[in-house]
Amino acid sequence: MAQEFVKSRENDNASAAKAQEIAVKALERIEELDLSPTPENFELWYKYFDGDAELVGAIDKFGDKVNEAVCDKVYRRFLQSSSHEDAIRKVSDELQQALAEIAGLFKSVKSATNEYGDTLDGASVKIQNANSLDDLSEVVSEMVQSTKKVVEYNKSLESQLSNSTQQMAELRQNLDTVRKEAMTDSLTGLSNRKAFDNYLELAMAEAAEQKSTLVLLMMDIDHFKKFNDTYGHLIGDQVLRLVARSLKDGIKGRDLAARYGGEEFAIILPDTNVQGGVSVGNALRRVVERKEVINRTTNENLGQITLSVGVTEFFGQGDTPEKMIARADEALYDAKQAGRNRVKAYDPAAV
Repeated sequence: MAQEFVKSRENDNASAAKAQEIAVKALERIEELDLSPTPENFELWYKYFDGDAELVGAIDKFGDKVNEAVCDKVYRRFLQSSSHEDAIRKVSDELQQALAEIAGLFKSVKSATNEYGDTLDGASVKIQNANSLDDLSEVVSEMVQSTKKVVEYNKSLESQLSNSTQQMAELRQNLDTVRKEAMTDSLTGLSNRKAFDNYLELAMAEAAEQKSTLVLLMMDIDHFKKFNDTYGHLIGDQVLRLVARSLKDGIKGRDLAARYGGEEFAIILPDTNVQGGVSVGNALRRVVERKEVINRTTNENLGQITLSVGVTEFFGQGDTPEKMIARADEALYDAKQAGRNRVKAYDPAAV
């Protein structure tokens, strides 16, 4: 038991040391690039040095052209969330205060270094003008006192800096937790409607800028209301979680799966054309179709569930999230009208 406790403490200390090291690197990069010491920039670079692969790739592609605008763009794409939420704002304010304290510490270090430099310059002049051993002894004594003072001061600053960077690392982790909770559907664990709205807007802006493809899938569990009414909400929740798990396992990379509302789900597929979207929709539909719903209390097999899917692609400049969702919904309606458990793509020619 004692060994396990010691090992746990060692792991905690190692984690704290790593978090502090990452926090220092983030601060140094912010200063190096002459960026504003904001919570957003700190979180961005903390994630970068923590090894977030997608974020690292997004930043590194700009090479030595990383500036405030680039950081803002990458932050909005990967980390932006409902910052107006009270909980997020509270942690953000605390992070801003910690950043201000560290900025003050850096200024103190710079001031102390300059002061010590002035002391050394003055000592050099006094040595040159010394006329006796007593004069030299006095100069050496002053230098010893100044050196002792600056060493003690630097130890104090090092301790304060260590505490502040550790506090910032903890605040960043808190902010990350709060953000995930604010952007996650509590029942299914998928992104919620707010996260979906944010990501779709950003994905469309990026597709327009890079002239790349983008696909949206809207999907609905067939006859879910009847299923829910027959077997109850607990079984209905089990079905929602089963579908959500299937969707999450069936996407990759920058794809995003979200619970749009009720029994309706949505998937955003960057760098994918409409044919690819239809293929993904069919693959996910077949995976769900093969699942069987089991009543965990009675072990009764309640049968299979199916999905209807509507697909639309990004139409380029002038397209909007509202229009894209409406087109996907129209295709979803067509899938239901055609018999359900199928995928339909939006057909502009049919309008």
